[in-house]
Amino acid sequence: MNDASNASSGSKGQGLSVVYTTEDIAGRVQQLGIQIAADFPNGNIACVGVLPNSMVFMADLIRAINRPLTCDFLKVGTEDSKRVDVAFGQPNDFSARDVLLIQGVVDTGITLSFITGHIEETWKPRTLKVAALINRENHRKVDCPVDYTCFELSKEGFVAGYGLGFREQHRGAPFLGLAEAS
Repeated sequence: MNDASNASSGSKGQGLSVVYTTEDIAGRVQQLGIQIAADFPNGNIACVGVLPNSMVFMADLIRAINRPLTCDFLKVGTEDSKRVDVAFGQPNDFSARDVLLIQGVVDTGITLSFITGHIEETWKPRTLKVAALINRENHRKVDCPVDYTCFELSKEGFVAGYGLGFREQHRGAPFLGLAEAS
């Protein structure tokens, strides 16, 4: 079944209009993996995914990076719309390591700026690079560089599928689409 019929069939992705197909995503993730591997010839990359939106993208991306790497995850807690905590699975030493922060969507840049500031201050990595599945540069409120981008998205709407949720739905859709807000 192709992505377009999936989006309208009542299965995963119902209510999404396809923006990037499964094939678009797979091809672009492979290209990013090759680029990242070239940028880190010695490997030993610490890949850190920001949950929950990075999980599917990270799984595919790490398989596309032909270098030694480790995987960790973090989640940013909020309270009254303020970022208050970075929850991390297990304590690791990232000092003098190359960290690749993997984010699902970079929109306003506020959360990413908070996370990268925290990482640089507390982890003290040798380098910190950011990979994003979706970069929405036109929505930026603060400056935050994204080093590796699968897709720049200028269309308005909530993007979902391929691990991204809209109202916690559509994460299992194999494509990326825009959700119909109702």
